[in-house]
Amino acid sequence: MILVVDDEAAVRATIGQALAELGYRVRAAETGEQALALIREAPPQLVILDYVMPGMDGAEVARQIAAIDAALPVIFSTGHGALRALRESAGVAASVLEKPFTLAELDSLIARTLGTTPRLRPGS
Repeated sequence: MILVVDDEAAVRATIGQALAELGYRVRAAETGEQALALIREAPPQLVILDYVMPGMDGAEVARQIAAIDAALPVIFSTGHGALRALRESAGVAASVLEKPFTLAELDSLIARTLGTTPRLRPGS
């Protein structure tokens, strides 16, 4: 199961639909607080986390996720404008999904992050 955290409903829905097309089960949260509660309730395999959110931003949510489960992988999703700030606060090694993205880019990044094989066939 992959947890998608984004304050924009349309973005949550789009990422959720893409993940479902790839065969993943998906849960979604609108806020960092909701995400942390869901992680405590049923830890996901991976978190896709918006970096720019009102209230608790993605960097703070990621720090709190690490306190709950340091091994839980997080992919930050962000628009180009926030990419520099994300790299500065999260570190260069952070996995980043830059919006907009393709299904193949999402699949590839998840596979690299989880150490698995991409689910899309080449040429899909």
